[in-house]
Amino acid sequence: MRRRDFLKGVAASALPLPAFAQGKTTTLRIIKSQNLGSVDPIWTTAAATQDFGFMVFDTIVGADADFVPKPQMAEGWTVEDNDKTYIFNLREGLKFHDGEPVRSVDCIASMKRWWARDVAGQMVAGVTDSVDVIDDRTFRMRLKSPFPLLLDALGKLSPASCIIMPERIAKTDPFKQIPEAIGSGPFKFLTSEWVPGQKASFARFADYIPRSEPFSGLAGNHAALVDRAEWSFIGDAATAAAAMQAGEQDYWDGLPVDLVPLMKENQNLIVGPRSTSATNYTFVMNHLQPPFNNPAIRQAVAMAIDQKEYLLAATAGLPENGGACPSFYTCTSPYASDAGAAVLKEKSIEKAKAALKAAGYAGEKVVFIGASEPPALAAIAQVSDDLLRRMGFNVEFVTTDFAGMIQRRVNKGPVDKGGWSAFNSTYGAVDLRNPSVNSLLRGAGEQSWFGWPTNPRLEELRNQWFLLTNAEERVKVAHQIQVEAFKTLPYIPICYSYPPIAYSKKLTGVTRQPINSFWGIGKQS
Repeated sequence: MRRRDFLKGVAASALPLPAFAQGKTTTLRIIKSQNLGSVDPIWTTAAATQDFGFMVFDTIVGADADFVPKPQMAEGWTVEDNDKTYIFNLREGLKFHDGEPVRSVDCIASMKRWWARDVAGQMVAGVTDSVDVIDDRTFRMRLKSPFPLLLDALGKLSPASCIIMPERIAKTDPFKQIPEAIGSGPFKFLTSEWVPGQKASFARFADYIPRSEPFSGLAGNHAALVDRAEWSFIGDAATAAAAMQAGEQDYWDGLPVDLVPLMKENQNLIVGPRSTSATNYTFVMNHLQPPFNNPAIRQAVAMAIDQKEYLLAATAGLPENGGACPSFYTCTSPYASDAGAAVLKEKSIEKAKAALKAAGYAGEKVVFIGASEPPALAAIAQVSDDLLRRMGFNVEFVTTDFAGMIQRRVNKGPVDKGGWSAFNSTYGAVDLRNPSVNSLLRGAGEQSWFGWPTNPRLEELRNQWFLLTNAEERVKVAHQIQVEAFKTLPYIPICYSYPPIAYSKKLTGVTRQPINSFWGIGKQS
């Protein structure tokens, strides 16, 4: 038996928690661009819920900013049996927010809930023979065959990350929301202070044990450097801007592009992009219900789309703050190409109208869910509404906040039963960079992401990609996946932008990262 030892971080002792002044509470006040509609990062991929997850939960493995998997809750791991057995060892002293210790059984239950919903997790489930408890801090995964991307999947930055929660909560049906949010991360969620649509509050978890390595991506030291963090949901941009300028708020993650010049005039604020991962905008159609259950009608919509029109809307007329490419992968990814993308090069309403007529559109109502937040997504939705009407669709445009959209999009029924036809959404570039993390790029029917597209050949190619180890072969198959995807359009890629943020100069540790994290940020008095 060949044995390779990947035990990492054993010599790296945990850093002591930062000292806090007695009697003085430091609060990080954050304006969130998206309402927190759910506290379950497995149930929804909504950006606000994912940011929530990074604060409250932790992961066994964490990918760093270069997407290299590193031990996080794990002290390390060993690999045996020709890469078919992984033994994970948890760090000593880890606790949940309810005071209970983190155990192997919690990790296993959480992993199984994750792999029921996540695109990469489903692949992990398919190759796993068994997951067994060795002791409270050690568990073993036995695979049916070697799976080169196991650690990448367990530590991925994109939704849904494999977050760990107590076993009793992890046993919640993965298609239903958890009853309470208890993790082992650096911040404890203050459920009693949560006012949906208005604010969410967090307290530093005193028993959190950070790693000694500097944080990078989802890896390393996640220590909270403030006593409290408070999210405010301020729908009116002028009100939010006034609060930032008056020093009533410290951080604004959804600064509208047209307010950047005004905010830059304030000498107490720093303005610019923080995320190294662009925000990507998508056009999603319901493949289960008319009219978009007709692939020819979906092709007609793609034919009408001009990505540059969407880019202008997303960037408030400043296209240099973003870009567009006809790919299902992040434009800067080695997998990005224009393979199969001829339909997106048409950019013709007239051709689209003719194609729609030829496809047999009979005037069925199209219910388009238009998110009212964040501002860029709201602007994108207006472009989509106009495009569909110009094509000749019978459109009912339903405006709702983002929380309302994520609640409605789960409905698979017809529009007269509360269902929907299409919507625009956002994903970070880190979430779309390859087939293992792009949860929209599926063809598994009702097991797919919202829209529920079916394409067995796409699924076959995707499964093949997961098992490859050669970089050139991965690129080749990724392009084949894209060609297949353009035939059925699980979604339509639109454009991307780098949304700016504004934050107070009193804050320290605000570094550029691929995720929107709030650990490591301090606040000077």
